[in-house]
Amino acid sequence: MRMTELLKIIEDNGKGVRAYSECGRAARECIKTHSDQATAYYLLSIAADRFVETYDDQPLLSQSAEDAYLNFKSYVERLAETEQENDPAKKLQTLNRVATEIADDRFLKSAE
Repeated sequence: MRMTELLKIIEDNGKGVRAYSECGRAARECIKTHSDQATAYYLLSIAADRFVETYDDQPLLSQSAEDAYLNFKSYVERLAETEQENDPAKKLQTLNRVATEIADDRFLKSAE
């Protein structure tokens, strides 16, 4: 599974809690099969799981779901784009930038 296919899981399942739960599970499975991209998939699984933890048993406005999706999509796109390059320093920089955004809860702050 390519990283961009994680977006399809979210889109096909209505961008809600169950969609992110499935996406997180799929990302963790990809760690096993794409060990060269394990860190990127792990970060995406953390972001997906954080969405689930935040909105499980909570109301989710459609605008919040869309905002969170756009943030998640930006992570996927940046990580997938960087993976195509042969520049280890750029890959590391992108991984660190995405990890920092997830750790700072930027993913969810814009969704609240």
